[in-house]
Amino acid sequence: MFIVCLTILPHTDMNVEDDTNVGTWSRDTQKIAVLSWISFLSASVFTMLLFAFVDPLIIVDSINISFVESSNAGYAIGFVFLWVHSWTSGWLVLRLVRRKRVGPRRIRH
Repeated sequence: MFIVCLTILPHTDMNVEDDTNVGTWSRDTQKIAVLSWISFLSASVFTMLLFAFVDPLIIVDSINISFVESSNAGYAIGFVFLWVHSWTSGWLVLRLVRRKRVGPRRIRH
C-alpha cells in the first residue's frame, strides 16, 4: 500500500511575478546541473540494459573483488561507474564544443 503525501500550497496568481523565491544560477552552474541530470538518466538506462544481460556477481568474481558479496552492491557500483563515465564524457563534450561568442562584425568602408 502506497501512502501519498500531498503538500497543500496556497493559491498564487500565475500572472504576478514574485522575485523573492527565485534563485539565480550562473551559466556554469546551470550547465553542471543539466549535465548531472542527463548523465544520471543515461546511467540509469544503461544500468538497466547492462544488468538485464549480465549478473553483477559474475563481474565481481572475474576481477576478484572480495568485499562485494551481494548483487545489490554490484548494481550500485556499476551504476556509479556508469554515472561517472557519462558525466565525464558529457563534460568533455561541453569543454570541446565551447566557442567564443563574438558580437556583430563592423563593416569598414
